[in-house]
Amino acid sequence: MEINLSTDINNISWEDLARVFELAPLGKRRDPEKLEMAFRNSLLKVFAFHGTKLVGAGRALSDGVWRAAIYDVAVLPEYQGRGIGSTIIRHLIESAKVDVIMLYAVPGKEAFYEKFGFRKMTTAMAITPSEEEARERGLIE
Repeated sequence: MEINLSTDINNISWEDLARVFELAPLGKRRDPEKLEMAFRNSLLKVFAFHGTKLVGAGRALSDGVWRAAIYDVAVLPEYQGRGIGSTIIRHLIESAKVDVIMLYAVPGKEAFYEKFGFRKMTTAMAITPSEEEARERGLIE
């Protein structure tokens, strides 16, 4: 199966991407308009296609010098386990060209990201819209 990566944001169906995030699963259904804004505002973004079908994506924020943060790496369940997520992560890491790359991930995926050299941080903290929900999902202590 041939998977093609694209960084071209202009031909993305944001409805299709919202579906990828919902099915991956990365939490609640995301508003396609907000997804578009988030990806357009990210310095780095990549989309994975099987033919014309959008099957995965990822993005990263970066200052382009010292720090980057990877967010929203998602692959459709029927395409998981085929190296697509790894290809997306490698693309974002290599494109970042910074000293430190942080990662925001779904709890339980740590072993996957450790393969790329990511390690848990002891100093990361967050403010969330719902502290109770974030605690229930295992995002904060």
